[in-house]
Amino acid sequence: MRGDHIIQLRDVTVGGEEGPKIVGVIYEPRQAQQAVEEGVDIIEFRVDLAEDIDGVVRDLERVSLPIILTNRRVEEGGNATINRRDQLGPLISYASIVDIELMAPDRDDLMAEAATQGRPTLLSYHDLDGTPAEAAMLEIMRTASHYGDVVKLAVTIEHLQDAPRVLDVSLAAKEEGLTFSVVPMGSLGSHIRPIMGIYGSSLLYGYVGRQISPKMRPYGFTGKRASPGMLSVSQLKRALTEIRSWQ
Repeated sequence: MRGDHIIQLRDVTVGGEEGPKIVGVIYEPRQAQQAVEEGVDIIEFRVDLAEDIDGVVRDLERVSLPIILTNRRVEEGGNATINRRDQLGPLISYASIVDIELMAPDRDDLMAEAATQGRPTLLSYHDLDGTPAEAAMLEIMRTASHYGDVVKLAVTIEHLQDAPRVLDVSLAAKEEGLTFSVVPMGSLGSHIRPIMGIYGSSLLYGYVGRQISPKMRPYGFTGKRASPGMLSVSQLKRALTEIRSWQ
């Protein structure tokens, strides 16, 4: 059994028995239409990586897919400006769900803004330095589930021994009925990204078009840790097709 909690994002059901959905990550104009053409189920708009926010928003108005709105803070691998509520507020109306970091100092303010506009939340946690202990990872997911509708846990696979621990935590979260996405980051995590749905993840993230490679920004982002190990949408789709043929 998969998690018993489901959430409806437009016409897409996340969680329950639906199996994993492919999320296409975009941050430039014209990528939204490309995501549709590549067959994604959901679009994630990384506001923090966008140089032309208005251009991306105009594109989003022309597509009917659900939108995850994300303005990732610097401490978790993003590039967001300091006052995120002012930037996100006008954009939330375009979102189907809003990604907010569990550990962010402005978490409650952002959650209040999302609630005011009637949007569910995806509570995320990113460890850019390694893979925590299994008990710690599961507790993070439980806490995030207490606050948000969907949970995202992204950890860095430094050693191959980390991979089975991530799978074990995913199975435990699945047994507890959480609606979640566990993301194994780094080059050693790429090979298990396509199979995370088997272990209970409801969202699989892939880049659209070309790999994410943001430029330097004046407020601190180094450009070195943007979604390390992420596969393309086309790579994910090919892998999922092959995996399903085995079942």
